[in-house]
Amino acid sequence: MKRIFYTGLLLLLMTACSKDEKTAPDQQLSNRITYVIADNIFNFSSFNAVIERTGYGPKLAGEGPLTVLVPDNNAFIKAGYANVSAVLQERSSTLNHMMAYHVLSGTWELNKLPFAFNQELTTASGAKMYATRWVKGKDTVLTINGTPVISYNLPASNGLIQVMSEVLQPLVNQTLSDAIAADTTLTFLNVALQQAGLKDLVASKKVYTFFAPSNSAFRSKGFPTADSVGQTDPAVLQRMLGYSFFPGRRFVYDYVLTTDDTDKSEQAMYNGSNITVQLLKTGVKYTGITIQGSGNTSPVNILKSNVLAGNGVLHIISNVLSENQ
Repeated sequence: MKRIFYTGLLLLLMTACSKDEKTAPDQQLSNRITYVIADNIFNFSSFNAVIERTGYGPKLAGEGPLTVLVPDNNAFIKAGYANVSAVLQERSSTLNHMMAYHVLSGTWELNKLPFAFNQELTTASGAKMYATRWVKGKDTVLTINGTPVISYNLPASNGLIQVMSEVLQPLVNQTLSDAIAADTTLTFLNVALQQAGLKDLVASKKVYTFFAPSNSAFRSKGFPTADSVGQTDPAVLQRMLGYSFFPGRRFVYDYVLTTDDTDKSEQAMYNGSNITVQLLKTGVKYTGITIQGSGNTSPVNILKSNVLAGNGVLHIISNVLSENQ
């Protein structure tokens, strides 16, 4: 039903835009991005509240052109905002960072991007994000930072609206090293990287994807405290951590797009060994992945996915990836 509604809205707006030459200036103003969002308040009320709270209205009603990535209300619910009231209770700084990360300068017709993974885009505030256009089965799929776009290229008189299935998390940390150090659930991993002499590697300009074991994952592996990690032979930690990351930027949904009908694939890691990636499905909808090392007795869950850093992506996992010895 949602897709039908968005398609109907797109056809209505395209019809309006085809009459631009005959449209009075006041009608042009009434078709600006802010008014299109407000007119679709049933689906965009939470994002509209962010606009009002942050004072972005004048910018989105300006000359443009702008492209705005608009998470619908279900996206906000998934992000922990049950309704407009919850949005309005959020800290202003959080909402301002959120808003800035969802606005791009210019007109970005995502359906005209090349068929390629993680093409770099820059927001109006200068932050980086990554767009993928690919074919899965009979469908052409668009994602931003691994988040599927529900409906794209909804026209306004001063730009375009892309409807997102999730609220995008702003890029906060410039390196994976910074992202790990800033997360209190990854203190054991931060110590392990230091002891193994790998901190500089994940702080470099090289791009990596890191399956980051949480503190509880280290405890389950036999490390009761962060100090016990720091007292471990660096060579042991190097072997263990080398099975936790690999070169390149990979979001969870990238695996959905590249995995065949078996719903399983292999991922080569930094140390040259492979892990198994298993797609998760509810009905016909893919909902995520599990991963498993050759020495793991059961699949490892992703606790938090798609944490973007300037030099890669972080996925926090429930257990340490283990190899058969």
